[in-house]
Amino acid sequence: MIHVPVNPAVSIITPLKNASAWIHETIESIQHQSFKDWELIIIDDHSEDDSFAIVSGICTHDNRIRILRNEGKGIISALNQGLSDAKGTYITRMDADDLMPGNRLQLMVDAFKDLPEKAVVTGKVRYFSEHPVSEGYMKYENWLNERIERNDFYDHIFRECIVASPNWMGRTAEFNNYRLFETLDYPEDYDLCFRWMKNGFGIHPIHETTLLWREHPGRTSRNSAHYQQRSFFTLKLNWLMHFYPAPASIGIIGTGTKGKLCAELLRKAHYPFNLYDLNFHKYSAPLYGRTVLSPEKINDEIVLIARYPEVIEEIQAFVEEKGYEIGKNAFWM
Repeated sequence: MIHVPVNPAVSIITPLKNASAWIHETIESIQHQSFKDWELIIIDDHSEDDSFAIVSGICTHDNRIRILRNEGKGIISALNQGLSDAKGTYITRMDADDLMPGNRLQLMVDAFKDLPEKAVVTGKVRYFSEHPVSEGYMKYENWLNERIERNDFYDHIFRECIVASPNWMGRTAEFNNYRLFETLDYPEDYDLCFRWMKNGFGIHPIHETTLLWREHPGRTSRNSAHYQQRSFFTLKLNWLMHFYPAPASIGIIGTGTKGKLCAELLRKAHYPFNLYDLNFHKYSAPLYGRTVLSPEKINDEIVLIARYPEVIEEIQAFVEEKGYEIGKNAFWM
């Protein structure tokens, strides 16, 4: 029997639901960490497979691991329950189907030695799967790792979730003091990033891979409405309105799926906006009550770039020429 320290350095929270195919391997990747001073708190979210039994069996041999039943329902409830039970100085999340590289916890704990208050750390990610990983997921992997290299997380926060959900570490006391889990909304990983930003948390990069992210058809992000595009856009635009409560006008560049979602949600919230598209001449009638204009006419307080950025440098050069700055008053969506 391996016994948990009275006051472990790190508490790992793992929400668990129907992950019997992967949970043993996930736990093994934690047990094989070079850093040993941890506790693993697994919150079973009403699993209907053998997940609870599998973990219970592992717990009998390793007292650093314990499994609790979710008193509520869903990931947010599980995270809050896990945090309330955590005894570690640091807190991190791990999902029940992913893997930790062997030095992850050591890298993250070491990174805190010289960091100020209100800090979180994150490293690079690498997708893996029994099948070829889709082009879309590979682009997201590259995009996340580019944020690590450039250390420009918040400049891009309105485009995508800037930190992978099971790939960060923070100080437990700060997560409690700022009620970071208690106030979460879905998609919770993305909302957490905005709450870090709101409360002045710095995100500090680790230039090594700290998450092996398993891609498979059963992933929650693939199958729950909480993680579909409309949910992400509703969340990000609500936060945009929080940070910019009364802009004179918002310019939306692009009238594809993302641009239309932005226009729909801003119109519903009674926010002033204008629509711009390179093919503006194709629109003979208004869209969401707005005439589609040439981007050359853009003159709004805030700009949302809703085009897929195949030519990032060209689009960025255009908005900068118009007097905007990415991450300050111009945002990739």
